[in-house]
Amino acid sequence: MQSAWIDRDADEAVARYGNLGRDVALRVYTTRLLGQDPRLVLHGGGNTSVKTELADLNGDAVEVLCVKGSGWDMGRSSPAACRRCGLPRC
Repeated sequence: MQSAWIDRDADEAVARYGNLGRDVALRVYTTRLLGQDPRLVLHGGGNTSVKTELADLNGDAVEVLCVKGSGWDMGRSSPAACRRCGLPRC
């Protein structure tokens, strides 16, 4: 199986969603890559996650786990599908 990763597309994801952090932006990108190949996942199925550090409401850096919620299509995932424990929705 060949990698579907394209540096330019990954950079575009970071530019588009970078305000949420590079880690989250790249997880959205890789989730879409996985979800677009029906040999890898069932339609809409599966979860992806990333551990990262983001600012809380006070601006303090905190460790968080961002998880793509069930029921969101992996092939069309967006930051809205991400749930950040202890923080407002993406």
